[in-house]
Amino acid sequence: MGKVSLDINGRKYAMGCEDGEEERLLRLGQKLDDRVAQMANQFGQIGDLRLLVMAGITMMDEVEDTNENLDLRVDARAAGLRQERDAATLASAKSQADAAKALAKAAKRIEGLAAKLAS
Repeated sequence: MGKVSLDINGRKYAMGCEDGEEERLLRLGQKLDDRVAQMANQFGQIGDLRLLVMAGITMMDEVEDTNENLDLRVDARAAGLRQERDAATLASAKSQADAAKALAKAAKRIEGLAAKLAS
């Protein structure tokens, strides 16, 4: 099990993680520290707990916005794909109908030629 020490708002926090995840945890800790520093600059040193809660809430708000945007993009792409599928289905049906008509016409011509040859 890996261990890292995170520095958040001037305080050290010992954290455990899976082996190989140390760099990621350090990077995430740095992002949290940056956000807490931003909150501290905006509101002053109002206490570690409040700053951490405010930082967490703002970060979760961003995650939620990102998820909503992704959902909208996925829905729009799915709708586009459904339209493409429907158009392709219609084009395929038309092609099949056209091919069937051409085969029927060719069959009549062949029957006509066969009748001429038989007489």
